Amino acid sequence: MGTRTYTVKDWVYIGLFGALWGAIELSLGTILHVLFPPVANTFFTGIILTAIGCVIVLCSRFLVEHRGSVLLVGLVTAVLKLVSPGGVKLGPIVAILMESVLMEGALFLSSKKRASVFMTAGVLALVWNFVHRFVMLRLLYGKHVTEVAVKMAKGASGIFGFAEEKVAAILLTLLLIQIVCGTAAGYLAFRLGSRIVKRRESAHEG
Repeated sequence: MGTRTYTVKDWVYIGLFGALWGAIELSLGTILHVLFPPVANTFFTGIILTAIGCVIVLCSRFLVEHRGSVLLVGLVTAVLKLVSPGGVKLGPIVAILMESVLMEGALFLSSKKRASVFMTAGVLALVWNFVHRFVMLRLLYGKHVTEVAVKMAKGASGIFGFAEEKVAAILLTLLLIQIVCGTAAGYLAFRLGSRIVKRRESAHEG
């Protein structure tokens, strides 16, 4: 994997998967933010979008067996977000690129397709979804980590039934949910990707 050059078919797949991820971000993302603003404020919209994005981009690895292909799919998605009608929003673009880098990093360390590798890639992407707000609010607005943590805990307290003061418990719960979702997304991508390959091989044999 990763030794041959990219073919026209590879680039087509990269474009298609990147466009699919971008379409999910632009369509479903808008719907979730409009319909469920409280959920969006506590990162659940991000969890849903990132998990779906993980499944899409990790499945692409089964069709484009190159180290670096996942990052390229992420770049296509980021460009689509950049030119979207809603205007340029730095946060989502950085999130997509970082998620792609982390997933690519996990896959880069193994030359074989294993469920554990894909699950690790999914976890890394979803954990970044948790870290992302801390990083961006610090870089863009100079907000302290504690201030961001308290704001996140306040937004999520009603969902989990915790008191707002239980910041550590709320944040840990958010993190665990993202780890579980990342694991599930990575495993689902591995299963779907494996089936895609088997069907393609059966079609060629037929």
